[in-house]
Amino acid sequence: LQRIHWSDSYNEEHEEMLCCFLHAIQESASLKELHMDLLRGDGPSTLAFENMLTHTQNLRSLSLRIFRGRNVAAAVSGLKKNTTLRELTLELHQGSTVSPILTSLRDHPLLQRLCLRGYTMDLTGLETLLLSDTSKITELNIKGYTFNGRPPAIGLTHVLQALARRPTLTKLELLCCPLGRDESILLQMALCNTPSLQSLTLTYYTLGSAGLAELAPALFHNTSIQVLDISENALYDIESANIIRDILCHNKTMTTLDLSANRFGIHTGIVQ
Repeated sequence: LQRIHWSDSYNEEHEEMLCCFLHAIQESASLKELHMDLLRGDGPSTLAFENMLTHTQNLRSLSLRIFRGRNVAAAVSGLKKNTTLRELTLELHQGSTVSPILTSLRDHPLLQRLCLRGYTMDLTGLETLLLSDTSKITELNIKGYTFNGRPPAIGLTHVLQALARRPTLTKLELLCCPLGRDESILLQMALCNTPSLQSLTLTYYTLGSAGLAELAPALFHNTSIQVLDISENALYDIESANIIRDILCHNKTMTTLDLSANRFGIHTGIVQ
């Protein structure tokens, strides 16, 4: 058994079962991937979860749905002691605090891929993790969800500033994180200062026509990005078409380009 996916609503039976399974997961010699909801309550499963993270010898990938309460403290303590994870996905419940968790990851010996998902996420603390000399993060995925007109992510500006000072990043994915002009300029600076970046995803209305124009100089002559995904950004105006054409003409490194769901057929001349 190498993978477990457990998602369930909270009840007393769930709590009792979870304690048993967490102990078994802790002792497993084969389990490498775990997807689960972290309980809202303050029951004994919080300690069992912390112990599992601390003592597991084989777990490589962990996906958690985080709520408020003592379980956040358990996650912080367990992740700080963990020595096996390569990939961590945190789905943040609205109002949950992610900063202490990010702080606990600064000295993680192996963690390379970090994924953050949620409604109106507060990314405070992520910039500190990215700037840490001991952090091993090389892949970053941020996926926001809009809620009642609120921004999908708070603190994205500081994260983009930090990315410009993390030259070892190999993969960056921003999904549903609309970039204004200032954020696009910061991302362009990050692209120019990240010679190791091999894959860039800006999709689900992250990038508008103006943002694409700001990034264009960095994309024309980039010699590291092999995969570019700018799908589902409503890039159907002639200005965007001209920029994409110039990227195709000038960039000699890119091997994969995703332009899907941009509705190019709306205006005459765009496809040509």
